[in-house]
Amino acid sequence: MIQVLIVCTGNTCRSPMAEGALRSLLPPEILAQVRVRSAGTNAIPGVPATQLAVSTTGSRGIDLRAHQSSSLTAELIRESELILGMEPGHVARARELAPDAADRIHLITEQGAEGAEASRVGIHDPIGGTSVEYDDTFNRIRSHLLRWLPLIREAVERREGVR
Repeated sequence: MIQVLIVCTGNTCRSPMAEGALRSLLPPEILAQVRVRSAGTNAIPGVPATQLAVSTTGSRGIDLRAHQSSSLTAELIRESELILGMEPGHVARARELAPDAADRIHLITEQGAEGAEASRVGIHDPIGGTSVEYDDTFNRIRSHLLRWLPLIREAVERREGVR
């Protein structure tokens, strides 16, 4: 079993949407070998996903109604083979908490990024935005997660001794 951790600020919008999206994108043959979690650098534990995050993912068959926010910890980072931050500040905070895991901590937009700017900026927070902004954020997250799937598959295969 490998763990992928997705990090944002409050763990109520972007990272829960990304957590649900990644679970829905994982191919059936590796789904059982991947645990997907999310956390926030400034999260208050136990807060549900925003209503717009719930409705945005719900319209795509992803249910976030049971989501409860959790705080980013060094332990969560160390337990994870891949840590994806939504913004550079999330990556920096994760590396600060667990410097020994720095090589596993990445900005979600860096894999196969279209341009240098996209790879540096990350994905902005839609909190307080409209449903259109949440849809755009979800679509960007999903697009970037698709680029990480080959690396996640490789990690599973390495763990199983296939590679």
